[in-house]
Amino acid sequence: MSIKSRYEIQLDQLLDAWFEELQQMPAHEVLAGESPGTVRTRADARLARATQEAGRRRLVAARAHAALDRARSPIAVSIEEARAYIARVLQDTNYTLAARQLEEIPDEEILRLYEQLRELEDP
Repeated sequence: MSIKSRYEIQLDQLLDAWFEELQQMPAHEVLAGESPGTVRTRADARLARATQEAGRRRLVAARAHAALDRARSPIAVSIEEARAYIARVLQDTNYTLAARQLEEIPDEEILRLYEQLRELEDP
């Protein structure tokens, strides 16, 4: 559970008050003499630009993450060693893993799980 900071509470109160005031205003004051179609067109354009920018930022972040993945050295462990390591971790009460038979897990998933467990051990 996340506890809101004083700043977040004040910001929420400000936005709630502003939104309530906006809802109570007559339409001609809100639109300031503009036609509803013009306002809607401008708002749609802003949303489209914001959506495009958000997509661009997600793409940049995904490319950076992919570059980090490519830069990592490949796992130098056999599938058998990885399965044995995971079997030992299953006995450790500091970790919780979904109840699955190791033999049923595909090799690429075993290597991914092995890598994740090893990352948890690194300081």
